[in-house]
Amino acid sequence: MPEIFDVAVVGGGVIGSAVAYDLSAAGQSVILFDAAEDLGLAASDAAMGGILTQTEMACLGPLSTVIRRSRDIYEPWLDRLQHATGQEVHVLEGGDIQVALDRQEMDRLHTEMAPKWLQAPFEVRELTAAEARELEPLLSDQVVGGFLLREELALDPRELMVALRGALARSTAEVRVATRVAHVRSGPGHAEVELSDGSVIEAGTVVVAAGHQSGRLLPALADLIFPIKGEAFDLRPPGYTTYPLNHHVFAEITYGDERGYPYLVPRHDGRVAAGVTYEEHVHDDAPTPKGRDSIRAWTSTLMPATADWPLERHWAGLRPASPDHIPVIGYLDEHRRLLAATGHSGLGVTLAPVTAEMVAGLVLGSTGAERLEERLYICRPGRTFNSAELTPAPTVR
Repeated sequence: MPEIFDVAVVGGGVIGSAVAYDLSAAGQSVILFDAAEDLGLAASDAAMGGILTQTEMACLGPLSTVIRRSRDIYEPWLDRLQHATGQEVHVLEGGDIQVALDRQEMDRLHTEMAPKWLQAPFEVRELTAAEARELEPLLSDQVVGGFLLREELALDPRELMVALRGALARSTAEVRVATRVAHVRSGPGHAEVELSDGSVIEAGTVVVAAGHQSGRLLPALADLIFPIKGEAFDLRPPGYTTYPLNHHVFAEITYGDERGYPYLVPRHDGRVAAGVTYEEHVHDDAPTPKGRDSIRAWTSTLMPATADWPLERHWAGLRPASPDHIPVIGYLDEHRRLLAATGHSGLGVTLAPVTAEMVAGLVLGSTGAERLEERLYICRPGRTFNSAELTPAPTVR
């Protein structure tokens, strides 16, 4: 006889783990599968940890309503995790400083970004070069100005996954790692998850949160969801045992013949995560000397002191993206039993709590959360991905 659950979740990254935790907390019997040896070892382990509101182009426009909700519930969600586990997830609350290193880039921020920032439901403040360096004294003398995106947060994704693993271990959810899912199927009475060993699990709903591989299980997404490779590494500023910077810092620069995206995210233990590269439709998740050297060059331009900071862990990851860089969240079958939760691009950490809330709303048939239907409509699987209307590609966080 097959095992039977209310919900089966396929994919144990930050999205799948958050969904499993919230549904279990709501009283559902939940089983969570991940092919890796532990939860969160793929894209979630490679994330930079910015909880973004405005930095990414994808945050603006239709998705801003979803971003706003996730930002509003993020800290209460982390409080729930800490209460459940005793594990603190340290959060940097200073915001993001996006700077310009020349007048041309400052003009772009004024004409292209500032109007969109002002339309979004988040605080933004323009900075002179002196004000930017007063907030972050290590910034390059090349900085000509910038903007403070005050409501952005930052955390360590590895610490977040420790909390999620602990919360799931203390919940009623069953977690099976090192378990590959071969197929998912739906019918009028239930859905099925077939494992690679041939065994079958029955569930009322199957949530596929398998990142860029979600299309392997959901054919409707096979030609839609694609990977974005990003590389980053940790730096260790000498003498720091707590945050070396007061903000996370981002810029777009022209370096030689390439466009660079230097991004610095301080950690509570004294490290600084540095990134980030951007390669669409690349399936290889191995870090490369070229990626390392590019990031070194970019971040040294943004903050010269980083050139002398020792490099620790160097990594790469594959973020799942949709053509318009808005997540795909919703049912994909006529029986409303196969539910996608993928395509978050570089916003998986940012959108984890609101994605869990949206999936729970669909599974439980609850529309109690304010404007839930609007957020579900924005992320609906059946929307038209018109190439003429697509959001510009984000950098990878």
